[in-house]
Amino acid sequence: MPNAMVTFNGRITLPLQVRKQLGLKTGDNVEFVEVEKGRFAISCRSRSAVDLDCRDARPESAPASDEMEEITQ
Repeated sequence: MPNAMVTFNGRITLPLQVRKQLGLKTGDNVEFVEVEKGRFAISCRSRSAVDLDCRDARPESAPASDEMEEITQ
């Protein structure tokens, strides 16, 4: 069973086996969920911005300067 040591600052390094099974990459967030008193489950909470494909969320073109004035007023 994989294990990790808590540092002086309260940090741990998740073992490679755990990171692989959860599919974790640099920049990912993990969530610790208490499943019963004193026992927690770890799950991948979100992917990093690098892994996200946000092209669909971008506008076709940038608004003109007069449009920006209207938006910000």
